[in-house]
Amino acid sequence: MTDQAHAALLPPERRAQITELVRRNKSVLVKDLCAQFRVTGETIRKDLAILEQEGALIKTYGGAYVQDGVRNEVDASIRASLFPEVKDAIGIACARLVEDGDTLFLDESTTCLAIARHLLEREGITVVTNSLPLASLFAEKGRGKLVLSGGELDRKNQCFVGGAAEDALGAYYVDKSFVSCRGADQTVGITDGNAINGRIRALMLRRARKRFLVLDHTKLGKSNFYHICDFSAVDAVVTDALPDPSWEDFFRSQGLRMILTPPRR
Repeated sequence: MTDQAHAALLPPERRAQITELVRRNKSVLVKDLCAQFRVTGETIRKDLAILEQEGALIKTYGGAYVQDGVRNEVDASIRASLFPEVKDAIGIACARLVEDGDTLFLDESTTCLAIARHLLEREGITVVTNSLPLASLFAEKGRGKLVLSGGELDRKNQCFVGGAAEDALGAYYVDKSFVSCRGADQTVGITDGNAINGRIRALMLRRARKRFLVLDHTKLGKSNFYHICDFSAVDAVVTDALPDPSWEDFFRSQGLRMILTPPRR
């Protein structure tokens, strides 16, 4: 469809196309929709609000997303706006687990970015990552050492992936690894939205002496496309809450340390 045809769409037609876009891509950005449909940000935000009321999507700052589908990859800029207080509380708790002299893996998740924010003043640590935002943050404000993988830039997830990234990260062993995921299910295990990111997370866990799964409660009970590992591959789980009491029993049966970090009110 041409730009002129997009601009001529009636609001219901535009919203139908937005619904199709978010179902196909799992997330959309306001700025991209403005450019595609040649309308203002205010118009797009009204469209998203109506579609949220209809249950077609979840509106957030800067865009919208859906949670359905095993191959569910939400744009990093949208993920960064989700549950900031929860991620900050997880970040504080994980930073307390880091000791002077530690070498760490931090993955590309926005939860690990929250951990990094609470490590900026630590001089005696080394952070190994494939995350572009995390590396930029540490390069500008961090006092510790930084190792950034090479590889191909995944723009949607703002990280480096592929064989070069895996080769670079595979050369290191670390004291502690902090890894997130897209879903964690008691039967299926720990999963990701795609294989290319999932392989890097699995690698980061294999190369660590102590392994921490960090995630907010909305990911518990969900399964996604790529199996990262079983729960036996981690030593502890750091989360803000449990969906139901069965999770506490499950973590105990797996011999996992459970660290609950409810956000401050």
